[in-house]
Amino acid sequence: MRESSLRRIFDKTDGHCHFCGDAITFENRGWAEAPDGHWEVDHVIQKDKGGAKSADNCLPACMRCNRLRWHRTGESIREILLLGIIARKEIKNNSSLGHDLAQLRAIRLAQNLTRRRSNGGSA
Repeated sequence: MRESSLRRIFDKTDGHCHFCGDAITFENRGWAEAPDGHWEVDHVIQKDKGGAKSADNCLPACMRCNRLRWHRTGESIREILLLGIIARKEIKNNSSLGHDLAQLRAIRLAQNLTRRRSNGGSA
């Protein structure tokens, strides 16, 4: 994609991820070991679902959100992020719901670790 098209996409959100709202830096495009400020072009309607490759069908997304999105719709990823924010607040506030969520998280992490070990992956 040309520099002018990338600038047009970046400017649509004034240099912020269109999912989470975090600030991104124009020059920091693509994957990075430390992703802070890095962004990628997100196709609003994914290419494999018939979406255009043009800047009109694109918005800037921070690397984390874009990698999390994969096949999900914009609405779906925003719901996941919002629920994550709510869950994190409940856990931090040590509410009964937060306690339950923390337990579910611990169970999921233990299952993931067991699955990695049983499939020969590193922990």
